Amino acid sequence: MASLSRPSLPSCLCSFLLLLLLQVSSSYAGQFRVIGPRHPIRALVGDEVELPCRISPGKNATGMEVGWYRPPFSRVVHLYRNGKDQDGDQAPEYRGRTELLKDAIGEGKVTLRIRNVRFSDEGGFTCFFRDHSYQEEAAMELKVEDPFYWVSPGVLVLLAVLPVLLLQIAVGLVFLCLQYRLRGKLRAEIENLHRTFDPHFLRVPCWKITLFVIVPVLGPLVALIICYNWLHRRLAGQFLEELRNPF
Repeated sequence: MASLSRPSLPSCLCSFLLLLLLQVSSSYAGQFRVIGPRHPIRALVGDEVELPCRISPGKNATGMEVGWYRPPFSRVVHLYRNGKDQDGDQAPEYRGRTELLKDAIGEGKVTLRIRNVRFSDEGGFTCFFRDHSYQEEAAMELKVEDPFYWVSPGVLVLLAVLPVLLLQIAVGLVFLCLQYRLRGKLRAEIENLHRTFDPHFLRVPCWKITLFVIVPVLGPLVALIICYNWLHRRLAGQFLEELRNPF
């Protein structure tokens, strides 16, 4: 009677390890990392800014769900799902201001463009990629700056007044020099023609001539200061309004 052959222990162990390896490799096959900018992105109020994001290793993300949201309340900034932009899921303050650049989505690279940047946009953003049940995300930071943040009112006034003072000094020196030369050269002619010309023609005070020259220059400078103050108050008012009505 022939004896039945039994599988050896090493062969069973090898089969078990092979199945385990196949299961682990299949579970990790769809995994990836999401990479965003390492340093804060800076933008000026009223301009547009781009927030890049990609997956590594790169692969086609057309069929994935891609989006940006803002912590801590997970307000949706932009959402891409089922091959379309889901505008209805956006937070009210971002509707009509965002655009997903998908030129390189076949390589796993996308960029979110935000138009008309506001002060309230400053802070953290989170980009995520979701492939079925697997999701990874990356955080990034946006810095919003005032276009006139580098100019303080004191510096602006100094820049406006300094040219005026220099021009006033230059005009005064030129006038004094001409007056001195003309007094010596034309003294005889002026005395002979005193009935025709005003004898005080060359004795007009220097400050009157200077004032006559400076006033047309001061007008644009004063207008510049007024425009700066108006623009600064408007930006500050816009920022306060965004804080009162974030949505």
